[in-house]
Amino acid sequence: MSNSSACKSGLNGTVKRSEESATEKLSLNNSSSAKGGYGVFFWIKLFASFCLIGFVAWKTGLTTRAGWDKLLLMLRGANYLYLFLSLLCGIVLTTISSWKWQVLLRSKGIKIPLFRLVSFYFIGRFYNLFLPTSMGGDVVRVITVATHSGARDEAVASVFVERLTGMITLLVVACFATVFGFRNYDLPVLTASLFFVAVLIFMILWLVFDSRLLAKITELSGNKFTQLTKILRKVIRLQGVIREYKDNPIVLIKVFCISCLFYFTAVINVWVSSRVFVNDVSFSSMLLAVPAIMLVMNLPVSIGGLGLMEAAYALLFPLFGYTSALALSTALLMRFKSLVHGGVGAGFHLARLRTVDNGVKLEESEKTI
Repeated sequence: MSNSSACKSGLNGTVKRSEESATEKLSLNNSSSAKGGYGVFFWIKLFASFCLIGFVAWKTGLTTRAGWDKLLLMLRGANYLYLFLSLLCGIVLTTISSWKWQVLLRSKGIKIPLFRLVSFYFIGRFYNLFLPTSMGGDVVRVITVATHSGARDEAVASVFVERLTGMITLLVVACFATVFGFRNYDLPVLTASLFFVAVLIFMILWLVFDSRLLAKITELSGNKFTQLTKILRKVIRLQGVIREYKDNPIVLIKVFCISCLFYFTAVINVWVSSRVFVNDVSFSSMLLAVPAIMLVMNLPVSIGGLGLMEAAYALLFPLFGYTSALALSTALLMRFKSLVHGGVGAGFHLARLRTVDNGVKLEESEKTI
């Protein structure tokens, strides 16, 4: 058996064991958190999801037979060419996000092919379907890159900065959309979303760039709370890795430009998706509506955005003269596409596990020779 073959087989075995261990820890953490204080918030968000679904049903007229007839008529009249283009837009969006992630990873010396990162992204979408938090997919992406590269802190930092730069870009775009598209409307949910995201970004930036708070807590914990001290030291180390990105302005400029491209493509995605059902949807109206919808979807009030996304469409689409049936049809198509992406992620995940498993079997067979 050659050294390279043995090394490859050993790596496959290590990756399989690492991913299984990390995924098991992730499941246990979610399970234990559900039993603790997090369980209360889970049930509150689940209740909120049902309330939002009820609101959407009332807003779109699904409480009456006529409302159902309008929705079914619109769904039956779907344009299959635009449906294909809508599904294609979803793949393009994931590729753009993976490209942005790749730029961040390469700046840390981690070189992973774009297609592989796209597969990791889809695998994260698969886990998002059943993990109780919207960050579950991000955790899975961190695990896959960390086991692939061995650089855990850099993997966490890349996903963190990818998300943070996306939120900052969305906030700026949504502010412009609010000023030019919704200044004459009283929309508390949009105001609350702007305020929430702005405060969240401010708090995150403060914690990342000001290490005094974490250092003080670590100093106070000392030897009294050894476990907490260990966690805080890991966070401080991660904080340093994240801060290194500000020393590379070229990378940050490129990342923000890719974020702008992502949100422009997201507008195209919703525009094409709405044209599956109605042909006379203006692109300019979607330029204003989509950033506001995406901003509202960041409110942590439901499970996986269930009901929240549909409510955002039902609230904002009619302001541009579109029917509630179109709003709900578009939202349902977007929800369907998330399920399709999760299915694609499941396929990538199974293929990855099979490849790693074959490597482990090869290693075991070579040991017997």
